[in-house]
Amino acid sequence: MKTNELPERMRARRTELNMSQQRLADAVKVSHVTIFKWENGDTEPKGKNLFTLSKALRCSPTWLLFGDESSQPTPAPELPTALDERQQKLIYLFDSLPESEKERHISELEGKVDGFNALFEELLIARKKTNKK
Repeated sequence: MKTNELPERMRARRTELNMSQQRLADAVKVSHVTIFKWENGDTEPKGKNLFTLSKALRCSPTWLLFGDESSQPTPAPELPTALDERQQKLIYLFDSLPESEKERHISELEGKVDGFNALFEELLIARKKTNKK
C-alpha cells in the first residue's frame, strides 16, 4: 500500500481492514465527522488521538504521518487473530494478582504508556519541523 499523504494512507488502511468510518470512530472514541475530516485532510489527528488511531488501524503513527517504508503495516490478511505468547503471559500474570494490586498496576502501565506517547509526540513534532525546512 503506497500512498503519499496521511488522509490517503488512513483511508486506504481503513478500507483494507474493512472498517467503516463509524466503526473506526467508535474505536478511536471520536465522532465519525472527525474521521471524515481527517480523511479529507481538513484536520489532522494529534496527540492521543493519533496513537489511538494507529492502534485501531494496526499500524505505526510514523507510517500514518510520514509513510515510512520501514514502518509499513502488516497487510490485513497477515494480521494475527489470536493473542501472542507475551500477551497471554501478561493476562495470566495480571489475573494472578490480588484485586487490590490490579488497579495499581494498571495505573503504572497507563503512566508508562502516557510518558512514551508524550516522548513520541515530541519526536514526531521535531521530525515534522525538520521535514518542512
